[in-house]
Amino acid sequence: MINRRAIGAALLLAGGIALFSAAPAYAIPPTPTPIPTPSAPPEEGVCDELDSGKIDVSDKVTSLEISAPDGYVITEYCVKAGSVIHGDGPQYVTVDPPTQTVVIQHESGKDISHYSFSFELAPTTPPTTPPASTPPATTPPATTPAGTTTPTGGGTGLAETGFDGAWLLFAGLGAIAIGSLVVGERLAVRRRRGV
Repeated sequence: MINRRAIGAALLLAGGIALFSAAPAYAIPPTPTPIPTPSAPPEEGVCDELDSGKIDVSDKVTSLEISAPDGYVITEYCVKAGSVIHGDGPQYVTVDPPTQTVVIQHESGKDISHYSFSFELAPTTPPTTPPASTPPATTPPATTPAGTTTPTGGGTGLAETGFDGAWLLFAGLGAIAIGSLVVGERLAVRRRRGV
């Protein structure tokens, strides 16, 4: 036969297990988000590396055709000719619309010393012929028997419903409280009787 002391002890034990199970969720601190390190400021008078990296030009040319890698288009470029002192520093140009190849030159008309460019994936072209249209399939609406409810949110797991491990903490505390009341009451009765 189970007595009140056994029930109280079982509740204390169950509460301790529930608290122990919930403790790891609260004992592990969240992983800190790394703080980005500031990048070095761009060197004055030099093009930013952009996607291509800085490309030096050893030939004495005033214009140059550049190309993006296959499947990509150039969106912006930087070209440098002459010196910053004479106003011939880096010149940034947005390519609109983006293209696979671009002819670049510095507005000063001086020889290009280096350049860099940004690129992105080329947009895909839609097919020239429209796909054959198929009439939509008709499916009868799903019916729910009267008196039943359908879950919302699409998730069936406890975590997906917002019911996470916090319940273990509260259940454990509740079981310990009830168990201590039952055991404590029995101990108090024994003390009063002098047993």
